[in-house]
Amino acid sequence: MKSVCYALLLLLALPLKAEMELKARQTVDIYGSSALEPSLADVDYRLSWQLSGQQGEAGCLPAQVLVSMTATVTEPLEWPQTPEWQNYRLALTGYERLVRERALLAAEWLERSLFEIAPQPGCDQLRRVADNIGHHQLGIAQALLRDFQRQHDYGRNLGLIRPAE
Repeated sequence: MKSVCYALLLLLALPLKAEMELKARQTVDIYGSSALEPSLADVDYRLSWQLSGQQGEAGCLPAQVLVSMTATVTEPLEWPQTPEWQNYRLALTGYERLVRERALLAAEWLERSLFEIAPQPGCDQLRRVADNIGHHQLGIAQALLRDFQRQHDYGRNLGLIRPAE
């Protein structure tokens, strides 16, 4: 009777569903505009993700996914006050907006892909699958943004032509 009582107490002390916080081990730079030479302004986007897994009868499932996008913008504090430079700055802002829209789509695709992971036998396996899927999605995002940059000649085809100094 004592062993049954101890086993029952042990079962009551254990949570019904174990949660494990799983985090990406790195943040990935998905776009950098440093191809504009000489570099006057630069925007870098970085995506990272966190995923919490919940162990249930079917296995470990994604319980919560958080995808973060961070933008770092580097530009001069002062721009020359000429119409050519003002047009350049407007074109730069427009080009950055188009790239930002694509980066946000990549973040949404990443989030959706992580939420759609099938139940895994354990939460360690879920973490490995999430990392593989995350890095695969980021590779796709990098390729799409790189193609967009090349297609528009890094903004030049959209009017992003640096004025002569």
